[in-house]
Amino acid sequence: MNSPEGDTIQIMRILILEDEHRTALDLQATIREVEADAEFPATLDTVESAVSYFRNDPDIDLAFFDIQLADGQSFDVFTEVEVPCPVVFCTAFDEFALQAFRVNSVDYILKPFDRELIRRALEKVKRLENFFQKKEGKNERLANLLDSLRPNRSKRVFLVSQRDKIIPVPVEDIAYFYIEHELCFLYTFDERRYVVNHTLDELEKLLDPQAFYRANRQFLVHIKSVTEVEQYFARKLLLKLNTRTREPVVVSKAKASDFLHWMESR
Repeated sequence: MNSPEGDTIQIMRILILEDEHRTALDLQATIREVEADAEFPATLDTVESAVSYFRNDPDIDLAFFDIQLADGQSFDVFTEVEVPCPVVFCTAFDEFALQAFRVNSVDYILKPFDRELIRRALEKVKRLENFFQKKEGKNERLANLLDSLRPNRSKRVFLVSQRDKIIPVPVEDIAYFYIEHELCFLYTFDERRYVVNHTLDELEKLLDPQAFYRANRQFLVHIKSVTEVEQYFARKLLLKLNTRTREPVVVSKAKASDFLHWMESR
């Protein structure tokens, strides 16, 4: 990237993942029309080659990914290896846009691309990088940038079984999880109950800690399920939920202060 006069010029290093050779050359030429100093350390054409390339920890500022490749989809790269840079998807298919923005995507360009679309994508990357340019070094800025692009990794849906059916239950529909007879259940706001194949310890790691709190050994409750908190004997807390529970939900004296802080900070 070009910087103001007197500053060191930072060259943007760009990777292209595209299985059509002519399209890759066209993309490279179009990028150079916008970013004349851009460097292209590699142009790759398969998922396998991209995974191998990123495993060597390359110094890359940005990548342009086609989606449909000869040996799979470029999304497969993200499941095999850490992609250490923002990605612009450049594809002929519009149905993958939502999936694209679940990874490191900063833009989604439909083919045939043109100079203006490429210019806008590069400017977007620059704006994001400038936003994070504080006193930290380049690698720290890049880490912050990628963190801003990555989606929340907390689990969003649980697949549960009921007779011969598999039912998706969105996390936002779940009032609490609880243990009964050594089985773990989820209980929804509309009072449906399903067995889940996790322990409460596992669920604590899978769920957003801003939304769920481990009240005790039996209950993991959603913030929206708690309607009241009462002082209980021995300085414990009794939680009133907006759904039924098989037993009282009590927070111990040792966790009472932490629980109230969790409630207050939501």
